[in-house]
Amino acid sequence: MIQRKVSIILENKPGALVRVVGLFHQRGYNIESLHVDPVNDLTEYKYVEKNLNIKLKKGEVSHLIISTTVNDNLLRQILRQINKLIDVLIAEEVK
Repeated sequence: MIQRKVSIILENKPGALVRVVGLFHQRGYNIESLHVDPVNDLTEYKYVEKNLNIKLKKGEVSHLIISTTVNDNLLRQILRQINKLIDVLIAEEVK
């Protein structure tokens, strides 16, 4: 088991954070730390706009970073499950 950080860009809508945290709870994964910020400078997230063919607006998305301790297989499973959530634009491991 290795300490991992998962970076999630999600729509800033009511219930979005609860769904992500709920996924961890339902699967029995432990969240060691959680940090959420609204995204005001969208220049860093142009790759999300390009990959999803959308136009992001200031205050429309949040950046969520979750620290957890999991192995490689569990991390892949967590990322697949998070990316299926409706308000999540992209979830990836922070290297």
